[in-house]
Amino acid sequence: MIFDHIKRFRMSRLVMGFFVLAFVCSVSLAGETIRVIRVIDGDTVVLQTGQRVRLLGINAPEIGYKGKVSEIGAKAAQKYLKSKVLNKNITLEIDIEYEDKYTRRLAHIFLENGLHINEDMLRRGLAVLSLHPPNLKYQTDLMLAQGYAEEEQVGLWLLEDYQLKPIRLVERSKRKKWGRYSATVRKVTLSKKGAKLWLTKESYIWVSSNSYPYFTNLKAYVGKTIEIRGWPRKWGKHWSIQVIHPSQMIVR
Repeated sequence: MIFDHIKRFRMSRLVMGFFVLAFVCSVSLAGETIRVIRVIDGDTVVLQTGQRVRLLGINAPEIGYKGKVSEIGAKAAQKYLKSKVLNKNITLEIDIEYEDKYTRRLAHIFLENGLHINEDMLRRGLAVLSLHPPNLKYQTDLMLAQGYAEEEQVGLWLLEDYQLKPIRLVERSKRKKWGRYSATVRKVTLSKKGAKLWLTKESYIWVSSNSYPYFTNLKAYVGKTIEIRGWPRKWGKHWSIQVIHPSQMIVR
């Protein structure tokens, strides 16, 4: 009899633990509801606690502060985001990483009516896709939203800066802005630190070894004409664009 009581006691504790775990998980999935008191730009807001939140999966043009000129499209993105979230309650949903190197909280933002703001900004062409592994929640939704904006040519996708350009333009003009660049991959060199996908003698795509798990076969890009999305940077004698997710390299 005593063993039956022990079994029942253990089973009741197990069942109770299951319900507690289920409750915690449901709260985590539901997210945190809080008020927005300021909109810094098209991808960053400030909560009533004073904490800054960076919207995951997107990048909006920068607002110019301290005398700097705002990037084209920045004011439009800021204005729209203000109309949606300023002085309103929002729900935050986090991903793998809680904050970035600037101690900004990383999150997806949802309105009370269920609207996913990160996705909405992309669908309206007010921001561009910017996936940073391991934070890949909603990546399919975000990619589809941007695909819609591109196809419909709305917002940023109408602007000259967001049109496809040859990689040679970077080499000639020393362009460092985010952009879409076309080239054919000539060869791939692999090392412990990362891979270089050579486009010309002067430029290559850099994929850190930390990003290898997100790519199936980098050598399969050889001979392919691709579109690269990112920020060109000068490293020594060469120009490079760092790629951290396959969404930055589109085979054409």
